[in-house]
Amino acid sequence: MKILEVEQVSHLYGVGTPFRTEALKNVSVGFERGLITGVIGHTGSGKSTLVQMLNGLIRPAEGRVLLDGKDIWEKPKEIRSVRFRVGLVMQYPEYQLFDETVEKDIGYALRNQGLGQDEIRERVREVISFVGLTPDLLEKSPFDLSGGQKRRAAIAGILAMRPDVLVLDEPAAGLDPRGRREILGGLTRYRDKTGTTVILVSHSMEDMATYCDRVVVMNHGEVYAEGTTDEIFARAGELDSIGLDVPQIAHVALSLKERGIPLTGTLYTVDGVKNALLPLLKGRKTP
Repeated sequence: MKILEVEQVSHLYGVGTPFRTEALKNVSVGFERGLITGVIGHTGSGKSTLVQMLNGLIRPAEGRVLLDGKDIWEKPKEIRSVRFRVGLVMQYPEYQLFDETVEKDIGYALRNQGLGQDEIRERVREVISFVGLTPDLLEKSPFDLSGGQKRRAAIAGILAMRPDVLVLDEPAAGLDPRGRREILGGLTRYRDKTGTTVILVSHSMEDMATYCDRVVVMNHGEVYAEGTTDEIFARAGELDSIGLDVPQIAHVALSLKERGIPLTGTLYTVDGVKNALLPLLKGRKTP
């Protein structure tokens, strides 16, 4: 069941100037409740414009954005309430930190919602475990944190709102592999515990393969493909043709299949290929 949908959405930048750009072209796509859906595409494919429409940060020139079947722009003066239900984490959110302490920064939106101090404190302590922050950091100034810790605090501020839909635009950009795993793994645990719908924008096909249930592929302002992660990565050759770097392990698996090795299952992660190979290796007879 879809919790969030866009219907025949188009959007233009630079109207009336020589720099007019059609960022989205009649896009229709839906996001299933409780799943992690990846949105991927090359630079300029329209993915960031698309996700900024999901909570009303950008209003489409044409088409509708539906939350639980209702147009989010039906009552423009109430768009703020949509932003509490659809939490958006922009790229490099650490630059938006400003409050005296980490705890106050994470709880800022909750104070705007009118929550009491006890509930705010409870929610803040609940979410920091998902982003890898420890309670001793809460009384520090956010400006005393490391870059990675600032990123985690900014994400925690959105999680604390308990949105129905969590939208993250490149949440692990610029982090080392360990930092990527910790943040994206924490978000997966958060989804597993809360059932929140997660929409993850990333340039990394490895992220899509590891963390997503479904994938939407954007290309030149249009939806090029969408489906389960298995369905999308079965089209590795097509993805290569539009400039997306399929995980190397997927190419290895494809090469093995072309050589007659009967691999089945998830063939775009290292664990998946290992699990496909092990039964075949165990069945081999040594001379």
